Amino acid sequence: MENTAMHAYLATEYNRLAYTHNYIFGYAIKGVVYAARVMDAREILPYIATLDRASTKNGGTYSIKYKPNMDRIAVIMSHAAEIRPICTVDYMEQMFNNSKLNRGQIFEAMVIDSWHGQRVGKKNAKFTDCGDMVVDGVHYQVKFNKATFTDERTLHHLAA
Repeated sequence: MENTAMHAYLATEYNRLAYTHNYIFGYAIKGVVYAARVMDAREILPYIATLDRASTKNGGTYSIKYKPNMDRIAVIMSHAAEIRPICTVDYMEQMFNNSKLNRGQIFEAMVIDSWHGQRVGKKNAKFTDCGDMVVDGVHYQVKFNKATFTDERTLHHLAA
């Protein structure tokens, strides 16, 4: 049974603190990796984010993550200003196998290239400080499969 109160709390606090609400969401359908540009995803965040809990040895804290399935992808697609094919899943896996980067980092690099964007700050910049990339002066967070929006520990540190 999902802890709906915790899910709502994390989504609400993330939305309240996020520097930008513009996103590029990545997902794969039929062997193709797509990127959907969503302007102001505050309304859909509770529907596309899933509640996750770390193991006890990793602190047991709750987080909200981006884990696209067909229902969540449909929500994203219905709110997307633009959807672009980025690469094939096979190409993504080839890049992953020949790199020290994770799939999210590879996807982010391809999105920045596709939109002719600029990387913002450090790779591990806080979601409260900037987006992952800027295109024409607009900041975007870039999310791919299993990306974390935020967790209890991060929100606790931000409140301190």
